[in-house]
Amino acid sequence: MRKKFLILAILASAVGLYSCTPENIDPEGDKPNVEIPDSTENADTSKPDEPIVPDEPEKPEVPAKPVVLWIDAEANFYRLRTKANIKGFLDQAQKSGFNAFVVDVKPVQGDVLYNSSFLPKCTYLAGHTVERDWDYLQFFLDEAHKREMRVTVSTTIMTMGLPQSKTGPGYQEYPDSDYDLSYWDDKFCIEHLPEGLVDIRKSKAWDVFAFLNPVLPEVREYVMKMVTELVTNYDFDGYILDYCRYMNMNSDFSEASKKAFEEYAGVKCTNFPNDIYYYADGVTDKTQYTPSTHYNKWIEWRASVIQGYIKEINETIKSIKPEVDVEYWAAAWWPLPHTGQNWASQANGAGANYWWSTQDYPKTGFAEYLDIFQLGAYYDTVMDVMTAISRAQSLTMNKCEVFGTISAASVQLDIEKACYQCIKDSDGLMVFELSHIINNKAWDKIKAGVQKAEKELGIEREY
Repeated sequence: MRKKFLILAILASAVGLYSCTPENIDPEGDKPNVEIPDSTENADTSKPDEPIVPDEPEKPEVPAKPVVLWIDAEANFYRLRTKANIKGFLDQAQKSGFNAFVVDVKPVQGDVLYNSSFLPKCTYLAGHTVERDWDYLQFFLDEAHKREMRVTVSTTIMTMGLPQSKTGPGYQEYPDSDYDLSYWDDKFCIEHLPEGLVDIRKSKAWDVFAFLNPVLPEVREYVMKMVTELVTNYDFDGYILDYCRYMNMNSDFSEASKKAFEEYAGVKCTNFPNDIYYYADGVTDKTQYTPSTHYNKWIEWRASVIQGYIKEINETIKSIKPEVDVEYWAAAWWPLPHTGQNWASQANGAGANYWWSTQDYPKTGFAEYLDIFQLGAYYDTVMDVMTAISRAQSLTMNKCEVFGTISAASVQLDIEKACYQCIKDSDGLMVFELSHIINNKAWDKIKAGVQKAEKELGIEREY
């Protein structure tokens, strides 16, 4: 649901407000068009009313576009340990032109920063321990409402642990908690690697996040339960899906995925997983595989699995609070066959002619199930950012709004110009993220770019 509000100036009509009809006024409009009697007794000596000249029409107010600050949970876990710090940074953000933000409440580690009835609370992240006796998410919402700022809540969907630190529900115990970690033991992706089939939690092949297997009914049930709990218990404007995808091409190759694929494709895998792809003798790099019999149909099927999640999440959110926007973030370099993300519109037909695709691949697009697509154009040049935005607008075909999103981590990027262009040429701007802005002292540059764009668009608002 789009939240665009336009105040229209309504002009009062002057027709019918004159005291004399046109037939009683001469062409010059300065004397009656009838004979005046010699005697003034009982005569109407009043002058005709002056014509009413309407005021100049007021210019319609141009609505402000969302200028969004992403607040990553991991990067800012210790920085935002106190209420005072949260207030201070929201004040700074607002002074710098931001009128909206994304608050990350389920980082890739998998535990959460809100009051959940079934997910463990995050108290350790990025090497820091922070204990709170207050609701992190609710405090953000309360402070945003005071500042009239738009809030989008972000959760990772498929991640449930960090292999490098062995933290998160997929790995660690939670002291003084009755949380049942064994629930996740058989829910993670199985990767097809040169050394064989490996649980992603134990993979040494540079995997940074432990992904759940999206094909499992129990995983789908968990996702919808999390979405329902958040949308029901908290009042926010948007819900953005992060990591609602597969980790990479190497997952998932579980028996459950094999059966689901066979049913979808109407085939029988006789040499699984090698009839999807295989490794030549001596290959040790997991990306150096050779596509096999069912490779293309496998890519289509995986994209259909992710599309199914987006569609059901949309239906779940809209059934509870129709006014909440369904949002999605993905990197700009479409297509993404290795992760199952096809954020194009189905009507576009894009993707059917790639060597890895099928004629039915375009049917897996999910732009139709989004209100807002936040395009991760994390490039070092403004030209690349704008090229990515133009391409995304073409691929999504106006089925959803497209926000240009940039990374403040890049010291090469002209961030002032990038902010200006994103506001001018897309439906909104998102800057990733708070810690990068602080580290690179980018507040003033962002503000300058935002103000310049808003001035040219005729947007008037106070910071």
